[in-house]
Amino acid sequence: MRRVFGHLLDLAGFGAVGDIMRHRSFRIYLIGHIPNVVGIWVVRIAIGWLAWELTASAFWVGALVAADALPVLLFGPFGGVMADRLDRKTISLVTQSILCVLTIGLTALTYAGLITIWLLLAFALARGITFSFWQPVRLALMPNLVPRAEIPTAIALNSSSFNAAQFIGPAVAGGLLKLGGAELAFAFNVVASTVMIWALANIESPPPPDRKGVRGSFLDDALAGIRYGAAHPGIGPMLLLLLIVGLMIRPLTELMPALAGAVFLKEVTGYSMMASSVGIGAMVGAIWMLRRGNSENITDIALLAGLSGGIAALLVVAVGWFPFALVCLAVLGFSMTAGGIATQQVVQFAVPDEMRGRVLGLFGMIFRAGPALGALVIGRIGDAVGLTWPVLIGAMVGFLTYVYAWSRRRKLRAELEARRASDTKAPDAEPALHPGASSQ
Repeated sequence: MRRVFGHLLDLAGFGAVGDIMRHRSFRIYLIGHIPNVVGIWVVRIAIGWLAWELTASAFWVGALVAADALPVLLFGPFGGVMADRLDRKTISLVTQSILCVLTIGLTALTYAGLITIWLLLAFALARGITFSFWQPVRLALMPNLVPRAEIPTAIALNSSSFNAAQFIGPAVAGGLLKLGGAELAFAFNVVASTVMIWALANIESPPPPDRKGVRGSFLDDALAGIRYGAAHPGIGPMLLLLLIVGLMIRPLTELMPALAGAVFLKEVTGYSMMASSVGIGAMVGAIWMLRRGNSENITDIALLAGLSGGIAALLVVAVGWFPFALVCLAVLGFSMTAGGIATQQVVQFAVPDEMRGRVLGLFGMIFRAGPALGALVIGRIGDAVGLTWPVLIGAMVGFLTYVYAWSRRRKLRAELEARRASDTKAPDAEPALHPGASSQ
């Protein structure tokens, strides 16, 4: 049966997927990851809509996003050090268990009618702190689950499931919000988190990363990771571009509850349609990246994605027609996903193993905190002058930044893809780090 399935994947252009699914630990991880990310999107949708219901304020919607994402600025670098020093499976289990307990508390308070905007803010902050330690180890775990040469496919498949969840999650959240309110949506995530905990408990435990040289303090190691990422001639510019798109373009998706209510005058159904449009585009983008496999010129994909995302964000608010906005949001979802996958792929291959957790922690910190910070600022300005102009200006700045980066694409490509090319030509040069990643 597996052979027939693999043949069908080959015919469809997804042969690399069949290859990577031979690795037992990656298969188990994916079984837990899929419901977990659906649950994450359900909670995000429910928290955003509950904040809008409680306050009718774009600022508060942005504040909840910020509370969930900005703690990574403080704790993310230390999470990266832990991913480089300690057992990644243990960190994963602890952080996922904490997230599950927090969601149980949120469910109980909402069901009892005791939730307030300040309690919601406190739960979002606690979730954000916990995610700060989960995200670096999640990103750094890939080389422990698959051989190094298959990392691009693992990233694309992992992201495909995440972005499929971005489509499924809002649809599920919309149904749950109508059926039983936010408390039912939160309860759904409790079940999804439990499945993820089971999966993490059943993957093969990779050994702690092999650290070279003398180990310094946590702060020294964290600062070393930041310095390395910022100073690298390829990684540094890509992280800066990721920050620009996070601050200027992606806040549009974080502020969708406010956009739905204040700009397009829609209720929860319209909001769910907008979020699902982003999710559809994101899922298509992830599948497209998955079919590309280990193709070259991935740096160009990252840059083109930023250009198209800036144009799409401009058109969402510039035109102001809801059906056209749904199309633009789908394009935005496609570009953000393709660009995010491409950026992570080039960073994964350019970074040495002993710095992987810290540099990917920096990547994750920017990826999460940039949109949250942008949403907080744009949301605050939007409360004063309306959301249209802040979103327009942010999208224009992001677009022009990527125009400049596109003019420098040859230099960036040379800095980022040389090591990647040598690795993909020698797939057995660096196997997975534990027996659970071996072929079966």
